[in-house]
Amino acid sequence: MPYDELSTTLSIRVLDADWTGVNVVGVFGAASGLLGLPGFYMVQAQRLGFGGLVAFLVTLLGSALLLGPMLWDTVIWLPLARHDPSILDFTGPIYSSAAFVPFFVSAGLLWAAGYASLAWKTSRAAILPRVPCWLVAVGAPLFGLGSLLGTAQAIPRSNGITLFSIGLVWIGFAMRRLPEVLQETPGPSPTVTEGC
Repeated sequence: MPYDELSTTLSIRVLDADWTGVNVVGVFGAASGLLGLPGFYMVQAQRLGFGGLVAFLVTLLGSALLLGPMLWDTVIWLPLARHDPSILDFTGPIYSSAAFVPFFVSAGLLWAAGYASLAWKTSRAAILPRVPCWLVAVGAPLFGLGSLLGTAQAIPRSNGITLFSIGLVWIGFAMRRLPEVLQETPGPSPTVTEGC
């Protein structure tokens, strides 16, 4: 994708041949993450405590809100850019809109803050490896908030989504061993009560 040509508009990137394919992968990844998030939380809920619950809920809300603009970017921006490339100028109707900008910023902020705090709580719970948790904790804000940098967004967002993705995939593989890890790791165990 032509990151070096990004100056005053996103139309250059949107009109690139790779735009749709890259964004379809992103939408699929975000939707899969949204579906996997409850399981990720539930396997460690007891160790995460109330702060972990809040982080999970913020992440869930941010993920749902961010998925909308990601789908919109993938499906709608290409025909808009073909019709009138100035629509995607950083001073154009989308990026200067009093309706769109607060929504985009809120979605990115909630997603980034949620994942960063959930990754931090997960690393403190010591059930999953810490390194991938920190990759997620650093990558999420770079990607989620990188669009606030306007023309300088390409490098932070690309690096952020790369770190985030590596961390999340690593955590996914680590979760395959989770039943073994939970048996080996000391911590509060669930109490079983008899009767009602």
